[in-house]
Amino acid sequence: MMLALRQLGVLIWKDVVIDLRRKENLVALFFFALLTLLLFNFALTDTGTSRYRITARTLEALEQRGVPAAAARRFRSLVGRSFSGQTELLQAMDALRGARATVEERIALLELGRRSPARELAAGLLWVTFLLAGVLSLGRSFGQERENGCMDGLLLTPVGRGVLYLGKMGSNAVFLLAMLALLLPLFALFFQVPVAEALGPLAGLLLAGVLGYSALGTLLGGVTATLRGKEVLLPLLLFPLLVPLLVVVVQLTEAVLEGEPLARHAGLLQFLGAYDAIFLVASLMVFEHVVES
Repeated sequence: MMLALRQLGVLIWKDVVIDLRRKENLVALFFFALLTLLLFNFALTDTGTSRYRITARTLEALEQRGVPAAAARRFRSLVGRSFSGQTELLQAMDALRGARATVEERIALLELGRRSPARELAAGLLWVTFLLAGVLSLGRSFGQERENGCMDGLLLTPVGRGVLYLGKMGSNAVFLLAMLALLLPLFALFFQVPVAEALGPLAGLLLAGVLGYSALGTLLGGVTATLRGKEVLLPLLLFPLLVPLLVVVVQLTEAVLEGEPLARHAGLLQFLGAYDAIFLVASLMVFEHVVES
């Protein structure tokens, strides 16, 4: 076990050093992801057709504005609901039981609950950007091993095929996590998302999503590495299998950014863990046949 861990560390370090020396891979992917975020931001420029959504964080911000806690608690029944316009939200406030909300409370709730089109779709746009940039990274990871017969040299070493897979998967995950770490501040700036307030749960969620993406993507990257037209085949094979992962991580990311605790979404978390484990184990089992062929 200790020997396998040392071999795994060497393989991951080898790929990291190569990427740091060449730099063009990380720079190219970062600017590709940055331009994608910019395009989404400009395409979803606020046109005055904003939606309104009330969350637990909205009520906390309402109290910070000086609204009494008892008054803010009257709006708890609105938490989790979305409204297509100001009129609909005002009608929902009027339908609440108890004392009628004051003008100041109404204005504050409208301001805090407002969601621009870009803010409403922010979680999905982050993962779509990551998905597109990650495909380029996976395609290049095996390409550099095929150059000058490097993969043949690795196969001749006394290293288990499972260790080779985990090494390549680990280096891909490190590379993708580094790209996400660079993108998150820009993502928060472009879409006005409170990333800093939910950094802990968001970091764990991003790690789980990247691990599932790398587990499946590394295997399929190895499958298509020697095929003609691999740039087209890899996305065609990868994207359909990633749909369940993408749906779950987008929902969880949106919940985290809205201030909801992840414990409320135990079912989605269990699905995410099962998805990562299934594809990791399945990839370990078949990777030997992939590289030998």
